[in-house]
Amino acid sequence: MRHVTGFSNSTKIRFIINGFGMYATVNDLFTKTATVSHGEALRRAINHLAYIRRVSPNRGDARPVGVCITHEGIDVQIDLMAN
Repeated sequence: MRHVTGFSNSTKIRFIINGFGMYATVNDLFTKTATVSHGEALRRAINHLAYIRRVSPNRGDARPVGVCITHEGIDVQIDLMAN
């Protein structure tokens, strides 16, 4: 089962949380986060990226490959990696 609509669980991503960066897969965001608050911030960011990728063609915008958010004081940047 997919964790996020629009991405397979094996989609490779790079994420940065408060200046600390790592490479992972979408599945790792749901299974291997160090703290609950960081995991929640990462999941909100990947869901937001999926949403704006889904609605961007309707607006006439280019499909984004990354997103930056701040959730409860935690800065998160997620970028999709090329396969």
